Amino acid sequence: MLPPVLAYHKVERRHELGVTRISPKRFAKQIERIARAGWKTLGLSEVIACALGDRTPAPNELAITFDDGYRGLREQAFPVLEAHGFRATCFVITDFAGRLNRWDVAYGGRRFAHLAWRDMRAWQGRGIEFASHTATHPRLTRCSSKQVRGELVRSRVDLARELGVETPAVSYPFGAFGEREERLAREAGYAAGFGIARGWSGSAMGIARVPVYLWAPMMPGVGVLRAPERVAGAIANRCAIGTTLIRGGAVETAPQLLFSIGND
Repeated sequence: MLPPVLAYHKVERRHELGVTRISPKRFAKQIERIARAGWKTLGLSEVIACALGDRTPAPNELAITFDDGYRGLREQAFPVLEAHGFRATCFVITDFAGRLNRWDVAYGGRRFAHLAWRDMRAWQGRGIEFASHTATHPRLTRCSSKQVRGELVRSRVDLARELGVETPAVSYPFGAFGEREERLAREAGYAAGFGIARGWSGSAMGIARVPVYLWAPMMPGVGVLRAPERVAGAIANRCAIGTTLIRGGAVETAPQLLFSIGND
């Protein structure tokens, strides 16, 4: 049995075209509301134990995760979590640590910086764990097996070298994975894999998460609106194919691609 697992992306003051950005004010209100309702947060190892059937989550337990590892988290998100005694897992794109998000399409012409290794080290031991979001954030289902192995292994090696942790988990970019990606992740040394906006098959290599997008209510993933919220998240996440097509050199033919989710 899995606890609710929330998946955030950007917590930034700067606006952009896209739906993954949450304002710092809204994020703080969401976390405050969740805390006031009596929810407790789980660490990465506890979530994995639940997925493996070695632990049963309590009714008031959830997990908070972040994909991509944007620099704004160090001022706008992590301190808020620390103030409430909440833990979280941040999945980072290791080749882009301390760099701008040039792996992504700059919707609206804006670039965002990622956490540097020194930022991650500063938050280790303060309730924030760091795990893999691959090395360069490709859509793994469109990569060769050799490329997938390289992404998974290099990211894990870099995390061990820079942070001194043998990370047990990977978040699949764009939430895109299948049986092949699960198998390759296990072979690369991961004990768990995290998807987004899709159902859970019962495998620890495909842990389901609820994306928290700009329309999310004050109790994301666990409030009375959780059912329609999950449906809307699943529909929106499908639009992330726009980033893959554009970055792959495809010609943009539809205006709605401008609003696709570029950074899952």
